[in-house]
Amino acid sequence: MLKLKKIKATEWNGNGFGETSADWCIKGQEHIHVFKLGMAWVAKDTFSDRLICKAYSRSDLIEVLEVKVA
Repeated sequence: MLKLKKIKATEWNGNGFGETSADWCIKGQEHIHVFKLGMAWVAKDTFSDRLICKAYSRSDLIEVLEVKVA
């Protein structure tokens, strides 16, 4: 089972601009970042700068990552 580590907290962008969600990385594989991009959650490998996968919820993304990364 993959564990996530928070690398950036949620930020309030001001009135009318909403908020920016937190950024995460996979514990033990810190080069894989998980973040929200628009309405989808995305996993990106920062070594090769490529998109690994995306999903509409963070829990679904973790399930897909467990298969692809392991």
